[in-house]
Parts: sequence; structure tokens; C-alpha cells
Amino acid sequence: MNKPRVSSPMDDVLNLVEHLDRVPESWARNIAARLNRFVSGETDDVAAALDLKVVRGKRPKRMVSEVAARNGAIREIAETFFPGMRRKQQADELAAALRRYSTSAWRSDRQKQECPYKASDIRAALWLILTRVDHALSAERIRKILVMR
Repeated sequence: MNKPRVSSPMDDVLNLVEHLDRVPESWARNIAARLNRFVSGETDDVAAALDLKVVRGKRPKRMVSEVAARNGAIREIAETFFPGMRRKQQADELAAALRRYSTSAWRSDRQKQECPYKASDIRAALWLILTRVDHALSAERIRKILVMR
């Protein structure tokens, strides 16, 4: 009675490379070539082989888009919930609201995949901000975001 052979993680990577080499899309061949750099021993760092290393002093691309989404939400919230106020006042009010929310309801809301509040509720806006970048911001940082367009 033959036992089925259990593949090793490296066998799985090799099989993936072979499979991706046969996929006609260029992205698949690019990933296969990058994985091959790891498999062949050119580098022992998978992140480096896949070109996922972030240059020192630079933010990862995903983080850049998350911060941009957060900043856009901050601008929209300031205009929606604090209209007619000066930027500094908007920043102060928004920072205080973020601080209150992040130390209370956010503790349980952070686990939720969908916003638990109606769009007209400021907590929905605060939830959106914190799902993008999970920390409250100072009034000064918010003011700078509001001023930069």
C-alpha cells in the first residue's frame, strides 16, 4: 500500500512556478520569474525575490493608497460634519471626535468587516478613517491634511 507523497513547501513553490510559466498572461510569467530567483538560490529572501522590499525612507505602495484614502475621508468629513468652521476648528473638532471614538466604540468596531453605522452618522466617517490607518491623529496633523489639497 503506497502512501500519498506529502509535498514540501519548496515542492509547492516549484509547482507554482511551473504552473505560472504556462499561464499566458504576462503578470503570471513575471511572478514565475521572480519566484525563480528565490528557488534558484539567487536570493534567500522571498520578499526581495518578489520585489516587495520597500526602499528605506519610502512607504509601501499599499500604505500610500490607504493614507490617501484616509486623507480624502478626513477632508470630506470636515466639510460634511463641521461646515463653515475654519480649518483649525475643523481639525480640533475632528481630532477630539477621533480620540473619543478610538478609545470607545472602535475597540469592538475594528473587528467588523462592514461599517455598523448609517452614512449620516459621524461614527461611520470615523470608522472609515480608522479602517484606513488604525490610529487617531493629532489636530495639527488633521489641519495639515485639510490644508493640503
